[in-house]
Amino acid sequence: MSEQDDFVGRVRGLVIGLWGYLSADECAEVEHLIDHDEIGEALRALAWIIVEEDKRVPASSIATIRELVDGLVEPEHMPDNLDDHAVRSS
Repeated sequence: MSEQDDFVGRVRGLVIGLWGYLSADECAEVEHLIDHDEIGEALRALAWIIVEEDKRVPASSIATIRELVDGLVEPEHMPDNLDDHAVRSS
């Protein structure tokens, strides 16, 4: 498996991990972008879905989004308040 395949697998895993937090349509929107090799756009869209739909997701998912998007999406295209939507695990 290539490094790119591993990276795409991590992005897919992130979306799968958020299935309980996102609607089926929201997951499908992000998965569609992944399927079309628009990984940066998929991560950007995921971040904006979380913020615009006022989702509360695990802090680890927010951290993973931030890690994966680094170098793919300019910070000014990401929501400023993404961290506000993180919930801590108990």
